[in-house]
Amino acid sequence: MSKSIVIYGGQFNPIHLAHMVVASEVNDVIKPDVFYFLPSYMSPLKVHDDYLAANHRVTMIHNVIKELGFGEVYLDEIERKGQSYTFDTVRSILSENPKAEIYLVIGTDQYNQLDKWYKIDELKTLITFVIVNREKSQQSVDSGMISVTIPRIDISSTLIRDRIKSNKNIQVLVPPSVEQYIREEGLYEN
Repeated sequence: MSKSIVIYGGQFNPIHLAHMVVASEVNDVIKPDVFYFLPSYMSPLKVHDDYLAANHRVTMIHNVIKELGFGEVYLDEIERKGQSYTFDTVRSILSENPKAEIYLVIGTDQYNQLDKWYKIDELKTLITFVIVNREKSQQSVDSGMISVTIPRIDISSTLIRDRIKSNKNIQVLVPPSVEQYIREEGLYEN
């Protein structure tokens, strides 16, 4: 019997409440055997302001996993370093789990630029995309993809980093364990 694997990737810089809602909703809809949080080393389609060392991002993800009660951190892209291509990561997971059914979680922002993704046509044959609405209430998707509607929560990692730099409150934007870690480590303060 093949197992189902959800991959939820991102910078997670820092991981926050909206990430938790996405993970929880997707986990509830898909009910996978394995749910991977995949911190990227360096996304090819993102600007890397305020880059934070992987060990800090991974620690915060572990804190969130404890709070959610599910999930594992998959370190393939961190360990590989350099540009992180989803195609390569999926191939790596499939080499370990050749019969796995893989679901990849992305937001509307990434869905709208799939044509820029590395080896996108091949990737589409290997996985099922799970699209979550971001910055809109509903998301319509191509056939063969799954749309998961989540409550609109307009929180971004950039907002959190900016609030920390301005010495503003981030309580309830991140779980308490993540806020405590950020404060103890002095992350994003300047």
